[in-house]
Amino acid sequence: MLKLLSSVVLSLLVSVGVLPAEEGEVESLAATTTTVATHNTLRGQATFRPLADVIGWQEVSTAEGHNKLEALEYYAHFRPGAERLAARNSIAISWRKNKYEKTGDGSRLTHEGEAGVTPARFVNWVVLKNKQTGAKLAFINTHYISGAWNGQNPDRQARWHTHNSVVREVVRELRGRGLPVVLVGDFNRQLSQDIPGMNHLRTAGVSGVPIDQIYVSQGIGTGPAERLEKYGSDHFAYTATVQY
Repeated sequence: MLKLLSSVVLSLLVSVGVLPAEEGEVESLAATTTTVATHNTLRGQATFRPLADVIGWQEVSTAEGHNKLEALEYYAHFRPGAERLAARNSIAISWRKNKYEKTGDGSRLTHEGEAGVTPARFVNWVVLKNKQTGAKLAFINTHYISGAWNGQNPDRQARWHTHNSVVREVVRELRGRGLPVVLVGDFNRQLSQDIPGMNHLRTAGVSGVPIDQIYVSQGIGTGPAERLEKYGSDHFAYTATVQY
């Protein structure tokens, strides 16, 4: 009969002592809690702080920025570009290496760059396994073209939409593996996106939608997100907690 009960009900019965916990049972039923964050670093000028367990950075586009990233204690980093200042590396991802190990990663070009307009843009992601619970989380970081929605550069909107299509494809592929997914980044648009299977987290105490946004798989977090300080950037940092 117990096989008919959900894992949530079983976990509750074990926790209150109605059912005995067999060896390994609690670990298999326990949820994994992870803090996540996003911060646009103003071309590396910001102070890089340990904002969360997993962090998506944008504009790590200078040697100064990469030096600061590498000086961040207790974190490992995903930077897929062959050269340190490769455009792919500007949207680095960091995670606490004592808590997580990377079991997968990827990077996709959304559109090429154009001198004086935009660098090439990308979507980067990692799959992280919690060392204690064994649970896996897919974490996506990205940074859309700027100025597409400011009323002055409507010619940039096509590239913005192309970027958004790639983001949706990456989310769909990762969700298709059965992974919980977190998506963060600088969307350069004050509008939440309809991404199938994902919820946009509103920001506590902030009216409207900031351009820096956090999305989570339906069911792993209801928010709200929290706005932190700018830490020397022209963008606030944002954080949230997910459970899966």
